[in-house]
Amino acid sequence: MGFFSEPKHAGTAYVIVAILQILGALISIILAAMDAEIALVPVVISGIGAIIAGVIMFGYGNKVRTGVISDKVEILAQFVRIVGIVMIITAVFDCIAKVVLGAELGAELYSAIITIILGLIVIFCAGKINDGKKTGGDKVIWILLLLIFIIEILFAILLIITIVGIILGICNLVLYGCMFALLIDNDVKNAMNM
Repeated sequence: MGFFSEPKHAGTAYVIVAILQILGALISIILAAMDAEIALVPVVISGIGAIIAGVIMFGYGNKVRTGVISDKVEILAQFVRIVGIVMIITAVFDCIAKVVLGAELGAELYSAIITIILGLIVIFCAGKINDGKKTGGDKVIWILLLLIFIIEILFAILLIITIVGIILGICNLVLYGCMFALLIDNDVKNAMNM
């Protein structure tokens, strides 16, 4: 797993994913502004959320890429934390955008609240990864992350098959391949009581 064992590759892939997210949001906003039939305000609101999430992802990816964050357990914990934060940001901005577009407030709030709760659980799990304690909860988190990373690797491979998603698919394959390699690393397994 030589290539995937280098965390800087995950950082580079995450930087590219973040740039693609930011560019995608900007392009959506520009296209909505040019098309009179598309409601601009919801697209702008959703786009702002995507840009904020992309900037956060870029910051993390760049820190890993440049070696500012180099401890394997810390890289894994920060990655999981960023995923939780991005879930929350996306849920809030998408909820606002859909309500502005005319969706039912109750249904959108329900969906956003569920996603925010899941995001908070993910952030809590990230804190458990590098809290220095070896508990049974660490084992559960390790197993869940193992399953999630395997599923994400499979999704990345499927994304590569589609012409449109080839760049994102390759980046996700590198990113989740590296996270998988980190997860099965002996230092990380030891820190997570496995």
